[in-house]
Amino acid sequence: MESHGPVRVRRCGAIRGGARARGDGARGAAVRHSRHGKGELVGWVTIEALSVSYGDTRVLDDVSLHIPRGSLVAVLGPSGCGKTTLLRAVAGLLPVDSGTITVGGRLVTGPGVLRAPEKRGMGWVPQDASLFPHLSVGENIGFGLPRTKQNDDLYCEPGETSGGVGGLLAGLTRRGRANRARPVSVLAGTAAHANPLTAVPISPDRGRQTSRAARIAELATLVGLAELVDRAPSQLSGGQAQRVSLARALAPRPDLILLDEPFAALDPLLRSALRTEVAALLRGQHNTSVIVTHDQEEALSLADFVAVMRGGKILQFGTPADVYERPVDPWVAGFVGDTVELDGQWRDGQVECALGSLPADWMGAASAPADGTPVLVLLRPEWLTLALPSTERQTGAVTTAIAYAGHDALVSFALPAGLTVRARVAAPDLPRIGDRLTLGVRQNALAYPLGA
Repeated sequence: MESHGPVRVRRCGAIRGGARARGDGARGAAVRHSRHGKGELVGWVTIEALSVSYGDTRVLDDVSLHIPRGSLVAVLGPSGCGKTTLLRAVAGLLPVDSGTITVGGRLVTGPGVLRAPEKRGMGWVPQDASLFPHLSVGENIGFGLPRTKQNDDLYCEPGETSGGVGGLLAGLTRRGRANRARPVSVLAGTAAHANPLTAVPISPDRGRQTSRAARIAELATLVGLAELVDRAPSQLSGGQAQRVSLARALAPRPDLILLDEPFAALDPLLRSALRTEVAALLRGQHNTSVIVTHDQEEALSLADFVAVMRGGKILQFGTPADVYERPVDPWVAGFVGDTVELDGQWRDGQVECALGSLPADWMGAASAPADGTPVLVLLRPEWLTLALPSTERQTGAVTTAIAYAGHDALVSFALPAGLTVRARVAAPDLPRIGDRLTLGVRQNALAYPLGA
């Protein structure tokens, strides 16, 4: 086998000097969508040619995005790429230089149009929950719901029994307020926490108020906080506070839910559990949602569609599988997961590289190049396998390092040419340092033009 250039192994999530990154001018500002033509996605939320600047600094540059109704879309990118600015512009919290934003057929941002945030029909879930400290859990949830003039705070009327509105949402009665002033130890085991959400019939003269209380009770139960409606925010854990923030955003039944890195401040175990629950809840409520994150695992595991941003532009929009398995360029590939990069040459649908002659998919914008053209060969570590001696597309290798992760490991192998590649190997199949093995490739390699 002829000698090839040096191999580059990139780890997920970092922008590395020396790695081939997509220049801003490469292939223009085009965004590769997973569906087009007859299968083009129909946008419930439509963002067209949106540009936003802070002074003389352009933060969003001609961003376009179509979000299907009922979908959960993750906007993924490194810090400073413009993803939170995009969310704030959609929410109406920032003026835009140019472009339009339409939600459900309603123009909310456009030439001469800047609908106020509270009139856009959107719910907002911030990173730090931002609950009102002087209000209970129930009152925080119901903050954005309409109130009756006569009984604005949902107090029980004089002489009203616990079977009235106060029985429906005990946490919003005068007694509930008094309980919040006591220490948590005094509240433990009280009747207020034993069964605070007993539903009662809606009386004709109190229908609007009771309907509001019923909505609060429904959401408190939905987010698993039915027994905590009397609690003050200071008595909640971080995960519970985020549940309240989500319920508050859902309360008025908005057309769009916007979540700005809502799990970033939580510990890893809680973050993993809560984000799964939140995604299931949003889908169960048939909400259209946009979540901003810089966590690749979060975006790929939760979202129906992922928009990858860099430098104020959206580089790729598609399903998690599209973005991970067919990244539009090497930078996107390296940002959403681990990669193995090799120099190679294109020859009639295959690439010749340090791993041999591999079937490959051409990922350039133009048609496939002429035979012999130098290309960048990209693989995912899990596409490399410990092959049996009789399989094709194999090359000898020596195990040099193991980065153990419990369920699997990234194993480094030295190739005959002196290069190193890494494969993701399940824990039961891990080799030992120094073992001589044969590597195979189970999936077509991706070939990109040099400088992509």
